[in-house]
Amino acid sequence: MTGYVRHSDEAIAAAYNDTASFPRIADLVEHFGYKQDRHLRKRIATIRREKPGMITVDRTAYNHSPRRAVAPGRYLVTTKPKVDRWLLTAAQDETPISEPFWGNLHRYAEHIGAEVMVGGFTYNKALFEDHAARTGVFAAAVQPYLVHDDVNLGPLLFAAKMNILPTAVRPLSGLDSYSRGRWAVYPHAKVQLVSVPSLPGTHPAMIMTTGCCTVPNYIEKKAGLKAEFHHQIGATIVEIDDAGRIFCRQIGAAGDGSFQDLDIVVRDGEILTGQRIEQATWGDIHIPKMDPVVARTIWGYDVETGEITGTGLFHDLRPRHQAFHDLLDFSARNHHRRGDPHFHVALTAAGKDRVEDEVRAVARFLRATAADWSTSVVVASNHNDALVRWLREADPRLDAVNARYWCELNAEYMRRLEQGDREFDIIAWAIKRAAPDPLDDIVFVPRNGSYLVCQAAGGIETALHGDEGPNGARGSALNMNRMAMRINRGHDHTASIVDGVYTSGLCGLMDQGYNSGPSSWSHTQTLTYPSAKRTLVTIIDGKYRA
Repeated sequence: MTGYVRHSDEAIAAAYNDTASFPRIADLVEHFGYKQDRHLRKRIATIRREKPGMITVDRTAYNHSPRRAVAPGRYLVTTKPKVDRWLLTAAQDETPISEPFWGNLHRYAEHIGAEVMVGGFTYNKALFEDHAARTGVFAAAVQPYLVHDDVNLGPLLFAAKMNILPTAVRPLSGLDSYSRGRWAVYPHAKVQLVSVPSLPGTHPAMIMTTGCCTVPNYIEKKAGLKAEFHHQIGATIVEIDDAGRIFCRQIGAAGDGSFQDLDIVVRDGEILTGQRIEQATWGDIHIPKMDPVVARTIWGYDVETGEITGTGLFHDLRPRHQAFHDLLDFSARNHHRRGDPHFHVALTAAGKDRVEDEVRAVARFLRATAADWSTSVVVASNHNDALVRWLREADPRLDAVNARYWCELNAEYMRRLEQGDREFDIIAWAIKRAAPDPLDDIVFVPRNGSYLVCQAAGGIETALHGDEGPNGARGSALNMNRMAMRINRGHDHTASIVDGVYTSGLCGLMDQGYNSGPSSWSHTQTLTYPSAKRTLVTIIDGKYRA
């Protein structure tokens, strides 16, 4: 079967032969949902060639039939939909589908007006057997939706031709350039996402896998058992708005086949709207360099006034917990810029050289973005820790602007140490002290602390920033994956999914003053659902969905 419209050859041939109901090719194009008649004509030509006798009508006489009559006072208006949506998933050959998920997926497709497309992959074949997905035998339910060739969904590529072995540990390995700098989705049972660097001023492309609509079916050896462990029943939703902006999200099914996408839960064929999410791990904040558009999009927060002036993603999805990474930027006295006189001149000229002002801005932000229905969690992070290093290493005699504040914080720190309070958190104390209103409802997790969500489903750790890896190594998604636990982290500014480790991007400006050259940074946030399934949501031009 060619093309990507889901109807069978038999259905298309029957309609083609029915000239009474469909007198024009344009009627068939509209009926079957093709975007251009050339795609349908190509499909018809293939059916004629491969299945002679199925089509019995010569439509030459019908191609120029008069248009259907329009009722008096009415007009035929053709409008292009503002948003195109697809639900992309994968299927393994000779494997049954997950019936509950498959039904829910189609119910959701109907609800949002999306087209379901399935990319096939093969596994467990004999050595000399044809391994092409095109010749594989797939479950009857998915056959009308199967796609065997790469499909351009506007600016995004559905790389359905890429038949990746389901036991691949890193299914996207080596595929960074396959889509030629475009976003791409690859059919695979294991969920992975990679951000591809792009030039400054452009959004990095993201490549990702789909999840699978067929149940696990692997050989019980090491590779197969590992693949079964990571097998995700699910799909990827692709939304493209009228400006060509791409919004992709991961949809992971629970054991009963139900799933959640943002505030919508689909269970037993029923659509439940207005549902909450469990937790949000925001990208790194960097208060003095926070992107004002992102701040408004998430919290309705005005970075100039420090006040909430509207609603946003936070209010739409109402997470029960929200985690903040790198609240402080500490650019006022960061040790990386200690010997840079040009940087400090520019900082002083801009009036941004006072450490106390930045701490006060953090306190104001925490107070403004708090809600009685959500617990705000401050995660220990390397930029926050720069405050402690400044207290330990700076000479206040050489910094008149910050000398008093340095002395006040150090006096309290030393007082607590003298009292034997080695667990004292000077960062939390300084932020609370600077707050106009008490911050007793804010949770400050110390270094080596833990904050688990979804504990009934095994737990997801949300209090690891990601800068510290195992055994003293620098943290990365790859080495933290060795911890054998699900983690939501920050630090990298680069969105990724590596097995159970989800990494957010940042909420700050793309130009942080020290980065230069091609970048994979993005305004991507990690959302966790009550089912313990997760998705990455990227903010583009003030939108997080199409």
